[in-house]
Amino acid sequence: MVSCRMLTLCVLWLAACSTARPEPVSPTIPGETTIWDGIYTDDQARRGQRVYQQECAECHLDDLSGNGDVPALIGSPFFFRWSNLSIGDTVAATRSTMPKGAPASLSQASYVDLAAYVLAKNMAPSGDTELPVDQDALWDIIVTEEGQ
Repeated sequence: MVSCRMLTLCVLWLAACSTARPEPVSPTIPGETTIWDGIYTDDQARRGQRVYQQECAECHLDDLSGNGDVPALIGSPFFFRWSNLSIGDTVAATRSTMPKGAPASLSQASYVDLAAYVLAKNMAPSGDTELPVDQDALWDIIVTEEGQ
């Protein structure tokens, strides 16, 4: 029997292969943890920036704005693609497709640090606790636009 997590990962993988936005896994519930709750630290975002510069900037550019067929990771394009999905969704999709030509070649911690960096660049506030490396914990943190 196929689990919901496996089905979700398959849907995200297919979505990552196209320009279409994946459907939300679940709607945001009031009181749920979101990216606006200080879910990563400044140190974690700095580690993510180093990974980004080494592994991602060549295609997604230094300012995360993307280039042609390479999607932007900042601003409206980021929120259009990921709103109402979880950080677990973003990390799983990134891990299964990036870096181009070598998916899943980074450590789980590096993918999570990258997520923290992207959140920082999208103006989500930092906090006192690092974004967890545990994939199961990441499913509970929802991407929303500020104020939602």
